[in-house]
Amino acid sequence: MDNAERAKLKIQLRQQVEDEFAKRTREHRAKVHTINARQRYRKSNKLKAAKQPLDFLAIGDSWFDYPLNDYGIPWPNQDIVAKLQTIGNPSPIALSRAVHGNPMTTTMGLADQTQYVSDLADSAQWVNGSPDAILVSGGGDDVVGDQFIIYLDYFGGGLSSRIQGAVDSVEASYQALFDFRNLYAPNTPIFGHCYDYAIPNGIGVFFQGPWLQPPLNFTHYDYADGLTIVQNAIDRLYSMLNGLASVKKNNYYLVDTRGTLTRDSSQPLGWANEIHPYSAGFLALANKFLPVLQGVFSGRI
Repeated sequence: MDNAERAKLKIQLRQQVEDEFAKRTREHRAKVHTINARQRYRKSNKLKAAKQPLDFLAIGDSWFDYPLNDYGIPWPNQDIVAKLQTIGNPSPIALSRAVHGNPMTTTMGLADQTQYVSDLADSAQWVNGSPDAILVSGGGDDVVGDQFIIYLDYFGGGLSSRIQGAVDSVEASYQALFDFRNLYAPNTPIFGHCYDYAIPNGIGVFFQGPWLQPPLNFTHYDYADGLTIVQNAIDRLYSMLNGLASVKKNNYYLVDTRGTLTRDSSQPLGWANEIHPYSAGFLALANKFLPVLQGVFSGRI
């Protein structure tokens, strides 16, 4: 593929994203309009006000945008954000700008930040005039895939110290998110997660992946080695994110999702492929978010 073909493909992919975003905007606006119309009706008829659902802006990668079912067939609403909108009292709603495959450097890149500014500027798009919180899923795609080989020790040492470079890049993206929030959505809390201990079993999905086994095989690590390496990588990411969550001014809450899923892929809470769970797993992960959200938004979810 030459440069002209790459440029054309890039434009096509961006157009697909924009078309999907427009669809999500229409659907979210319809939910907001319905909620507000019912509230106005109750007020005009002197009825007790209904509890308003929380309204989130969601950004990030495939853990917030996974349009496949357990068999790898295109199917909507299988990710954490979708499952979160089915639990809680009342269940929240969300406008998702997540795109599967997005590294944090894309999630906080120019095109995406421009989209978020447009979203935040439109008060009519939100139940309460602005999002109650920003949900973020990011960091996994900065490491997995062909580039995963960069972070492996070629001489049998497992996870290389070079992984710190990727962790630092993810941290910089989160710091950019905090600054962005402080400028365009002051005092809005941010909630994120740290993934789970994925399995390098060579299984991809829908012509994507595998993301872990090929680099491990190339550097002569077996499956057992790979499990340890992946766990160490996730723990490194958790440690960095937990550090960010400990800084009060960041107004950032980390949901510890490690250990939610089982490495037995025959179980409902197992992995559908190397880096994504089954639908039941996404629901379990959403349920990890619930108490953290309830701790901040007492009585509202």
